[in-house]
Amino acid sequence: MSEGTEDIPLDQRELDRLWELALHEERVLNERSGYFLIAHAMLLVFAVTAIEYLSELAVLGSIITGAVMSVLWWIVNARQLQEMRTAAALVRDKLPGYVAYRKAIPSQGMRKFGPSAFTFGIPIAVAIIWIVFAVDRVWGMI
Repeated sequence: MSEGTEDIPLDQRELDRLWELALHEERVLNERSGYFLIAHAMLLVFAVTAIEYLSELAVLGSIITGAVMSVLWWIVNARQLQEMRTAAALVRDKLPGYVAYRKAIPSQGMRKFGPSAFTFGIPIAVAIIWIVFAVDRVWGMI
């Protein structure tokens, strides 16, 4: 947060707008992750289903595409998580309902690491699938 922004008084309309922004950023993170997951699933199903009909080069091309998509997914999620956290930080101490909510929930365990696990864990898990698939294909070619 910029220096001094926590002292700027906001009217109810501005607070509502900040809350909507925080919700929007979280929604974007979830929706983008869903799109990436669907794209990976489709590519993986294609690669596995068509493996008998494709050349090894085409299969490896699919694998490389999936791996690159995993890296891009991770990068996009990292940026979106930062935007979501920034928006939440702007409203954290200004909305009484949000302050009460934050105090009522435990800040330990998965609540603390959940967003990062979701943001980074799923793309990393999918990347591991592509790596295992690649190792299997390359190992089979040797």
